[in-house]
Amino acid sequence: METVAPFKEAIDEIKESGADAVKFCYQCGKCDTVCPWNKVRTFSMRKLIREATFGLTEIENEEIWRCTTCEKCQQRCPRDVKQVNNMIALRRFATGYGVFPEAVKPVRAASAGLFAEGNPFGEARSKRAEWAEGLSVKTFTEGMEILYFPGCYLSYDSRLKKVAPITVSKRFLFLPLIAITLSRMSIQNSM
Repeated sequence: METVAPFKEAIDEIKESGADAVKFCYQCGKCDTVCPWNKVRTFSMRKLIREATFGLTEIENEEIWRCTTCEKCQQRCPRDVKQVNNMIALRRFATGYGVFPEAVKPVRAASAGLFAEGNPFGEARSKRAEWAEGLSVKTFTEGMEILYFPGCYLSYDSRLKKVAPITVSKRFLFLPLIAITLSRMSIQNSM
């Protein structure tokens, strides 16, 4: 007679993500007794390990993101289950399906903007130099001494867009003895 695991695909995928040691856990509960989370709320590492063993981990559940990776559980584990590695593997498994905790969703949006448009705001690259319109700021070329690079926030953030032009218009207050030609990066270089 053959025993068939109903969630074998999930178990295999969790193991491929690095959580192979879950099979060694015999549910002694020592990980739960030393976990610092249990001082402030109910958190069961043992339960998460057991769910992973059978491929029952709910990746939408915020619990897999609560582990602080302090390794106290690993120090006490008599079976060397490597709970921290397993939690990291479960997180990797979840992120593979695009599941993230609520707290990191703004970070994901900024990351996507950086990847797509080269700035955390997701604004078009062609808008990067709009702050310099109407000013005597040239595109940087070889031989120029100073490049003024206001960065993403001064180029895109609605509250800070005024800072770059003011800095350029007041440049001689900062450098009264030096005659300079201010320049900015070209849009092609900002990619």
